[in-house]
Amino acid sequence: MELIISIINASNMTNRHQSGGAVKPAALLLFLAVLLALVGCESSKSPTEAVFRGNPIEGELTGVLGLDGSPYLAVDTLTVPAGSQLVIQPGVELRFEPGIPFEVYGTITAEGTEAAPITFTSGLVYPDRGDWDGIWLIDADPASRFEYCYFLFGAKYGRRYHYRINEDQIDSTLWEYGSVTCIRSSPGISRCWFLSGGFHGLYCDTSANPLLENSIFYDNAGHGIYVSPTADPQIRYNIIVENDDYGLFCNQEDNNPRPDIQLDYNIVWSNFSGEFNQLAPTLLGRVVQQNGNLDSCDYRYNLRLNPSFKDPADWDFDLNPCSAAIDAGPEDPAVRDPDGTRIELGIYPYQYRPGEIRRLLTVSALESARSPYYMSCDVLLPAGNSLTIEPGVEILVEGRFLFRALGRLMSNGTSDQPVTFRSNADQPGLGDWIGLTFEAGGDEGTVLRYTTIANANTAIYLNQRDAIIDHCIIEDSDSYGIYCDDFSAPTITDCTLRNNYFVGILCKYNSAPTISRCTISGGAGYGIHALERSRPTVTNNIISGVATTGIRLENLSNASIINNTIALNGYFGIFCKNNSSPDIRNNIFFRNGTELRGGTGILAEQTSLPTIEYNCFWGHPISAVNVSDDTTFTATNIQEDPRFVDYEAGDFHLMEGSPCLTSGDPGIDRHMGAYGGPQAGE
Repeated sequence: MELIISIINASNMTNRHQSGGAVKPAALLLFLAVLLALVGCESSKSPTEAVFRGNPIEGELTGVLGLDGSPYLAVDTLTVPAGSQLVIQPGVELRFEPGIPFEVYGTITAEGTEAAPITFTSGLVYPDRGDWDGIWLIDADPASRFEYCYFLFGAKYGRRYHYRINEDQIDSTLWEYGSVTCIRSSPGISRCWFLSGGFHGLYCDTSANPLLENSIFYDNAGHGIYVSPTADPQIRYNIIVENDDYGLFCNQEDNNPRPDIQLDYNIVWSNFSGEFNQLAPTLLGRVVQQNGNLDSCDYRYNLRLNPSFKDPADWDFDLNPCSAAIDAGPEDPAVRDPDGTRIELGIYPYQYRPGEIRRLLTVSALESARSPYYMSCDVLLPAGNSLTIEPGVEILVEGRFLFRALGRLMSNGTSDQPVTFRSNADQPGLGDWIGLTFEAGGDEGTVLRYTTIANANTAIYLNQRDAIIDHCIIEDSDSYGIYCDDFSAPTITDCTLRNNYFVGILCKYNSAPTISRCTISGGAGYGIHALERSRPTVTNNIISGVATTGIRLENLSNASIINNTIALNGYFGIFCKNNSSPDIRNNIFFRNGTELRGGTGILAEQTSLPTIEYNCFWGHPISAVNVSDDTTFTATNIQEDPRFVDYEAGDFHLMEGSPCLTSGDPGIDRHMGAYGGPQAGE
């Protein structure tokens, strides 16, 4: 079989295109296909030496290298002579036998398309880095251009390359080079892939000033880009990641850092030796400002962030929605993506879907007419911005993402058209997304009204921020429903918190929320948990069916707990420990715990001294209270059946004749429980 194919290839070698490019006639191509089918593809070569077959070419190439003859196999050095031009059509594939270079002294135009890129690659069946010697532009015409080209497996590390430096055929030796090497040549290179090269991706030698934009350098054995002392390439909108040496290497004859380099709006990240060597401009890679996405970058807007490709190991360099490369280009009307937003870094423009929100959110409103919205990544509402969410809007979250509001958020649902934040999973579960966060330093004035937040890790997190949270439903969080941290003091009224795994409302580090007329149920931990000197005001709430304790107070946390119904919780109604001394009055404690688990209305450790007055206790299998002698527990408390309308159905209204209607604190209201007192609801 080797002999037969060699004869066929030799025959092909005589069929030269007039321009110098080899073209395989259709009849011969069909004959070869039939022959291969008949005799199979077995080869006596080892797998690492087996060469793909293609239309064999060598020597000078000029004119047009057409798609009809592709794939081509370079069996010896290819050359574009000085003064000549070669045009390679979109979709053409050039394969190179081991050690074969492609030298360009004239003009090369290799302009593929996104749908039909041009490929320069190894001719081996099992390719590896450095199989062939790459493309050499030596005094090439500056009109030379590469667009949508793959450069794969070129440039072997440690191989000295000899090239012609003038018409007298004098050879020179170069120790540094790349899959594309520019010597006194300044081509335009756009939207190209430099992948798995055996040495550098792009080498810029003497007086090489190429324009390199929107390209990807990945998995090259040397540097992504090498810049010699006299080269001044313009490098913009590229992604240079995971190369075995530096992302960008600058060489200087005087061994001092370069004063500057035209490196703008690139991602340089996770290269083995570092992003830039010590001779690169000192400020490259140092965070000094933010770009349009508010991502930290250096003085030329270069990022050191994960570009978040979909699957780079499989050479899928599409951008995930969370990529920092999206809209990371300049604020320049002349440099735009097809969708009109800022240009992306890398090869592919990112196409926003209708209703998609991601990363920086600068619109003033989410409109019901455009709902639903799809949250495809973390979202940031920046400080100084206000966002209004109209009634009926749905925000469907597509992963473990966070809605971070430093600006003022106004979620204006209504009783019949609530705003909804929830998981977009087919089967939503606890913690499908991270939740809403309101961090320290953000704008005040946030309002969440008639808003449902489901399936988050922590539905609402507040740090040194106040907010109005009114008539909201917060459910199925796998940590906390509302987390009040570090002096935050939201007003939480008429909300339903259910099945939030650890805690319905967590109060920590001096936080002081006001919690009124809420229903808190379900979950494996606590209804309300206050610790680290927190001071919640808890009035007119129903806390029932929580697996452990209705309200837990610890670490110097003192609360005002007035006119609540705390019923049917797994261990205790209220548990006070570590110097927590709340004021507890006008509450109803009903059947909390069992004989084996808690079984007590109020448990207070000796260091905690709650004031317990005008409360009703009923149905606790161990005791109504378990407190120290120093606790203020007066005879104003009663132990009688409160006579709920239908507690099994969740109706904790009091029936006519209930003792709790007349036994409350006269200074507040004679009506005990969630439906008494000045803050009582209907």
